[in-house]
Amino acid sequence: MPSTTVNGVSLYYEVEGDGPPLLLIAGLGSSSLAWAAAVPRLREGYTVITVDNRGTGRSEVPPGPYAVDDLADDTAALVDHLGRGPVAAVGWSLGGSVLQSMLIRHARVLSKAVLLNAFPSYTAIQDGWLDAGLALRRAGVDPVAIGMHSMPWAFTPRLLSDHTVAAAQAELARKDPYPTTLAGFEAQAAGLRRYDSRPDLPSAQTPTLVLAGAEDVLTPVSQSVEIAELMPNATLQVLPRGGHGMLLEYLDDTLAAITAYVGNGAP
Repeated sequence: MPSTTVNGVSLYYEVEGDGPPLLLIAGLGSSSLAWAAAVPRLREGYTVITVDNRGTGRSEVPPGPYAVDDLADDTAALVDHLGRGPVAAVGWSLGGSVLQSMLIRHARVLSKAVLLNAFPSYTAIQDGWLDAGLALRRAGVDPVAIGMHSMPWAFTPRLLSDHTVAAAQAELARKDPYPTTLAGFEAQAAGLRRYDSRPDLPSAQTPTLVLAGAEDVLTPVSQSVEIAELMPNATLQVLPRGGHGMLLEYLDDTLAAITAYVGNGAP
């Protein structure tokens, strides 16, 4: 199992495929398994690098909180360790915050970036959503029930109205062989809700696609617009279908947008 120690923290990672390097950074409380549906497709055209952010999966869970800049420093150090930079990178949700920090602080390791369902800073609604999720986890509620509670924030009525499909999606939480601990989730959450990229985004020069789904209610399109307007070399693309979990619900459309921007012959 490949792992390395960066910034005093042991990180688990995987490298698959052949082609230009493409780094995938997962969201809040998610390990690299968040990309399980995408990796088999992407590795046909890229050398795909996935990582369990500190606090998740098979990576170490040091005491928190974890500042977003800490996670960005970890990821940049991993790219250096692998000798793969500069890489194209996709950051989803919290991963988008990590990637924004990398664009600001570690641009040398990046060739292109895709901010997927990202946001520049937390809103009052996002704070309330996070408070509810933390309360459920601290109360020891079953992970599947927590997943069901969160699904309306991630998926559209297309999936939610099919209860068989929705239940199967929620059950994936029970099948996770390396579930995120409460300590890891709390530590990531504490740093995420304090992060504000807006003052520094105008300094980020790396070509960046800001990719959103028109149906995203957790990180609405307005937040992607705000990011794109602040970045000098950003392109905004809003897909007509899909919410915060559009990589899962609309995999083909989402990967097509990503690979069209990153280029180099992926599917």
